[in-house]
Amino acid sequence: MAADWPAAAQVLWRARFTVDGSPVPESLGALEEAALSVSLFAIEEEESAEPVAWQVSAFFAEEPDKAALGRELGAIVGREIADLEIDEVPAQDWVAASAMHQEPVQVGRFFVHAPKDRGLLPPDAVPIEVEAGLAFGSGEHATTQACLEAIDRLAAVRRCRTVLDLGCGSAILAMGAARVWPTARVIAADNDPVAVRIARENVAKNGLAARVAVALSDGFRSDLIRRTAPFDLILANILADPLIDLAPALARRLAPGGFAVLSGLLDRQAEAVTRAYVGQGLRPHARLGTAPWVGLVLRKPQRLARRRAAG
Repeated sequence: MAADWPAAAQVLWRARFTVDGSPVPESLGALEEAALSVSLFAIEEEESAEPVAWQVSAFFAEEPDKAALGRELGAIVGREIADLEIDEVPAQDWVAASAMHQEPVQVGRFFVHAPKDRGLLPPDAVPIEVEAGLAFGSGEHATTQACLEAIDRLAAVRRCRTVLDLGCGSAILAMGAARVWPTARVIAADNDPVAVRIARENVAKNGLAARVAVALSDGFRSDLIRRTAPFDLILANILADPLIDLAPALARRLAPGGFAVLSGLLDRQAEAVTRAYVGQGLRPHARLGTAPWVGLVLRKPQRLARRRAAG
């Protein structure tokens, strides 16, 4: 069991390092026993887009001894850690950071805010406006933030032409994708008519009605989704069991080289969800989030898709 996450404002310590090799070393699971939270992000070979190394960030309640931690990490991964860095993370209320509240939320470049907070927009931030207190997601929960972080990171290195936000709720993720990929065709879909109505209102208020289509859909069944597939990016911030059930259908609708960002799950559920998608040919790319919540990023390989098509 991972260490308890701080219940009140306190300073945390972050250890960052790189591990060579693909796939991600299973031995890193031992690090989760000692750390409050562990995030992974793949470093890919430019031509093949295959992971060749992993950037790792681990958070601790107390400042770790760098030399001792370096030896421990070396023993865990079976190789020397040459680039270990330890820095202090400013104090904040870590529970409040993942709980529902009405304050603006900044994740990477994204600034999720209520209409009353328009004047607080930081320079160069990407705004997403949502009525504070609305149901279906207003950006405060750690799973939504993990998805926004994944979108922000992917936008720095990838161009997406088609994006689906499945189980969109308030459409925060769809709007974020439309902001960072201005030429992308984005669909926000939900099986709840009330969520669809709220999503349409939010999309219109953000001036994105011409770029984000909102659809009522049970899974992937809407005609709009069928006509638009395959997608370069599919976002699904729902729950672990539905994510597992959706794995075959989602994998079929993901374009070769495309990414799936999955959240709404606890860290203890991540292995089962990952296993379901690896079984469909996807490969782990990153794991993000604030414990006990996890966001997973997986990728559909180009070569695997071509071999299946050829067969």
